[in-house]
Amino acid sequence: MIRSALIGLLTLAALLALAIAGLAPPSPRDSGEGFQAVRAHEHVKAIARAPHPTGSAEHTRVRDHLLTELRALGLETRVQEGVGVLPLDIDGVTPMGTMRNIVAVRPGTDPTGRVILAAHYDSVPAAPGAADDGAGVATILEVVGSLPPGQRNDLVVLLTDGEEQGLLGAETFARDDPLAKGTVVVVNNEARGVRGAVQMFRASPGSAPLIDLYGAAAPHPSADSAFAALLSILPNNTDFHVFDEAGWLGLDSAFVGGGAYYHSPLDDPAHLSLSSLQQMGDNTLGVAAALGDADLTKLRTGDDSAYFTIPGTLIRYPLWLELPIAALALALTVALTWTLRRPARSPAGDGSASLPRTLAGALLALVPVLLSAAAGFAVMPLLGLIRPEYDQMFTGDPYRPWLYQAALLTFTVAVVLAWRAILRRLGATALAAGALLLVAVLGTLSALLLPGGSHTFTWPALFAAAGWLIARRLPGTALPTVALTLCLAPAVLLLAANAVTSLDIGLGVGGMIAAPHFALFALLLLPLLKQTPPADRSGRRGRAFLPPLVAVAAAVALLAAGLYADRFDAAHPRQLRLAYAMDAGEKRAVWGTRTDTATPGSEHFFPTGAWTTTTAQPAPLRAPALSVLDDQTTPTGRTLTLRLTPTGDAPVTGLSLPPGAAPARMTVNGRDLTSTGFAYHAPPGELRVTLTLPPGPARLRAFEQSHNLPSLPGYQPTPDTVVMNPLATVFQDHPL
Repeated sequence: MIRSALIGLLTLAALLALAIAGLAPPSPRDSGEGFQAVRAHEHVKAIARAPHPTGSAEHTRVRDHLLTELRALGLETRVQEGVGVLPLDIDGVTPMGTMRNIVAVRPGTDPTGRVILAAHYDSVPAAPGAADDGAGVATILEVVGSLPPGQRNDLVVLLTDGEEQGLLGAETFARDDPLAKGTVVVVNNEARGVRGAVQMFRASPGSAPLIDLYGAAAPHPSADSAFAALLSILPNNTDFHVFDEAGWLGLDSAFVGGGAYYHSPLDDPAHLSLSSLQQMGDNTLGVAAALGDADLTKLRTGDDSAYFTIPGTLIRYPLWLELPIAALALALTVALTWTLRRPARSPAGDGSASLPRTLAGALLALVPVLLSAAAGFAVMPLLGLIRPEYDQMFTGDPYRPWLYQAALLTFTVAVVLAWRAILRRLGATALAAGALLLVAVLGTLSALLLPGGSHTFTWPALFAAAGWLIARRLPGTALPTVALTLCLAPAVLLLAANAVTSLDIGLGVGGMIAAPHFALFALLLLPLLKQTPPADRSGRRGRAFLPPLVAVAAAVALLAAGLYADRFDAAHPRQLRLAYAMDAGEKRAVWGTRTDTATPGSEHFFPTGAWTTTTAQPAPLRAPALSVLDDQTTPTGRTLTLRLTPTGDAPVTGLSLPPGAAPARMTVNGRDLTSTGFAYHAPPGELRVTLTLPPGPARLRAFEQSHNLPSLPGYQPTPDTVVMNPLATVFQDHPL
């Protein structure tokens, strides 16, 4: 029995390795038909020579280059200009600005609507933007050149401006452009790292046929409605949010591995994975080609779906089936629990368990799951205590996270083994059956509370329960083990593989997802494990704790190895969030670093967030000029008409109320806001502002922001350090 159980565990481990390999991006191509990542990478090199945030000279160069490339492809190309405003509710200053979207069209032969291929062509101030979103832009250029001619539907290339500043270009297009009306299906490509599988992480509601089309047309499908369901309750900002709010159909895809490089100077062409670029290109080309000849009016049926990927295949079924499947899994698990009251015909059944003991096992199985989740939450803070530089990592992920990831999963196994050893008096069968019952209950709760996410628990529970029921009726020891092993395959594919791949999100967030899922997977393996002898047998007690102690030692060794391997150097620099702020009226300036504690008085220079500040030398900078054109006071309010004149030396100009002030109604260059201020990107020579305030005196702050820290006096870069989101602010307060 020990030998057959070991073979079963090794088989499942091999299946997990194959599943992870099957979900990895394909090898890049540089020849033949179809999408070629090597050729697309040349576009990335042209786009990501340097950071190109909205309003910068490099941004203009990138826009001119893309216009030339699209016209060379034969598309009708133009620039759509408008004033975009952040389409989300936030506290504080509202981003807005003059946006210049690139729009290119290839008319269809008999269109049923428009297919829009979308990506954004701006970058953050610190990063060249090779992955975010040079990869998305380069993918579109290569795909357009590879699509067959004479397709039925109109093809629109939409390269948005100002995504990094707050989805501003997408908001401008969706609000103003005629091509945003009617039947529209969008394929949006993004990145939050430099490598990893390209996952279609959300689709428009009620678009079951579109998901079917994706599954059939994408050569390397990767999607999971559980992740989409999670995103529905978490903040998430890509241009797709705007498109979805506009009523478009669409798919949003991204790769997220290598988050340490995200929004950093190392998001350059050299660090971009060509395999990820190949998968993005292959899938975009396949889906765009299928959409080009589809009847777009039939892609929205109002039916929502549950879907997930096993290597090479997308499985989808109607969302309404989630609850019946979850109920079936729970019923089968309850039936198993009932049969476990009696001894099995097979040794693999591992004895019997009373109902009270099984129910106790289910409740107690929450303990290792919650402890594993706590470990996933604590791993980065722990690493930050050992190596404080990790606290500054922008996405909470090290450059080389793999040994840390292995340590977390190994520790999760140790927690489950220790739990089993501590509670062995309850009975191995009761513990295993209780764990299975917990997974089935989680599937039912997910079907009720988080539609789209229950399959991660339901299918593993359903098959594990069926396998155990079958195993209890088979003779011998080998056949029951085979049945248990085969029926644990869904747990490998849906719990274990998802746990491993979710670590791509980063240890800071992915660890909290991966560890409890891996704990549930380990709990489902309990029927395969050799049962611990009764506790009253002499000499046997200590042996029960040997496996968890070995696993803990292995986790500590992996953690130590990770600390040794992931050291900072010129190729893997420390990250620093550094800013400069100057009060032009008082001629005072400070340097600030973003930390957990604020220096007294820092709020004058940095109204939001916690900043540690040191005195800086004032720079020869000017704040924008503010003049009052009209001042009307009534018993209920005061309306100011203002002229804000940028200096022309910075890409951002703004106006803000004092900290703690209530949001006010204002109009800025024709756009209405209710906010405590605005930050205007790529400003024109003059901004007209109408502001309604309560009666009485007012105080306004006029400010400008740039990203050119090296030109400031006293700037001294630290060796092996890069600055994330460098910011230089000059402001002047105006009592009115």
